[in-house]
Amino acid sequence: MLTFDAFVFTTRGPEAFGLVLIEAQAHGLPIVYSDLSGVREVVGSAGVAYTPGDPRSLAVTLDQLGRDVHRHKALSTAALHNARRFDIITTGRQLRELTLRVTKPHTPKS
Repeated sequence: MLTFDAFVFTTRGPEAFGLVLIEAQAHGLPIVYSDLSGVREVVGSAGVAYTPGDPRSLAVTLDQLGRDVHRHKALSTAALHNARRFDIITTGRQLRELTLRVTKPHTPKS
């Protein structure tokens, strides 16, 4: 059985959602991620950001996480909690509501 310490998400461009982030969190993995707005909202408080495209920033962030056992444990707990925000029933309902809202015919104001 493989075990991992964290999930590293190194995208440099905009990310609409990032299902892979939720999947990793559902396994209790802290996320080390490029500090981009779409990613930040999905990860919540269950990850550590680094400067996108900056390998030194990534290395420092990984080193700090690897050295701080208590922080790693707290982020793992937060990851499991955060993943629950995106369970399939809740996400499906939110997607349906959004679809209905954006496809609703627009009625002009008089």
